[in-house]
Amino acid sequence: MTTVVQLDAANRIVLARDLRRAAGVSRGQKLKASATPGRIVLEIVPTSHGKVVRRGKLKLWTGAVPGTPLAEAVEAARHYER
Repeated sequence: MTTVVQLDAANRIVLARDLRRAAGVSRGQKLKASATPGRIVLEIVPTSHGKVVRRGKLKLWTGAVPGTPLAEAVEAARHYER
């Protein structure tokens, strides 16, 4: 999803609900901002630490389970676009 946003009078950027939903960003979630000439990139800060390990034919997550409610996670996955 691509959209145009405008800075408000206090030089803040407000991300619309549809844009946050498309990116999988929940309310109050921390974002990492990086800037290069002519570009600002926002990335979601990971909230859990762990890694994916292979156990036989399976890949397992060894970190904590995210605190996102299941219904919200399913809804976000349904609306995910690449």
